[in-house]
Amino acid sequence: MNFKQIASYDNYMLANMTMGLMTENDIKCQLKDENIVTMDPLLNAAVGGIKLLVEEKDYDKALALMIEAENDYLKDIPCPSCKSLSLTVEEKTNAPADFWDKLKNQVLFGQTSTYKKGYRCANCKKYFSELPPSF
Repeated sequence: MNFKQIASYDNYMLANMTMGLMTENDIKCQLKDENIVTMDPLLNAAVGGIKLLVEEKDYDKALALMIEAENDYLKDIPCPSCKSLSLTVEEKTNAPADFWDKLKNQVLFGQTSTYKKGYRCANCKKYFSELPPSF
């Protein structure tokens, strides 16, 4: 059985909630490095966070499930600025082809490519680096 990383978390609660979603939908998965990050959060950057691994054959199904769950969740969260229910996900991956840019990313971030995720209101166009609280 081969497993493939689908997500990385710095919070064990979210990692376990996502793992529960996968197991509810009959997707074989496991968490890697959960104990070390939970016991010493300062090691999060060193080990790359808590990794959610899914079986390779279920990878596409799991990814679609995660996207669907996030989009369903976003439908219920109002924008803090304009109060409309129109938040969307914005993702950006920086995977340079140039050796020097890869080296810069490796030195600064510990990896050759970087990933950034944020949220934008489709109504007022305001950008949020984290989801606003839903309560």
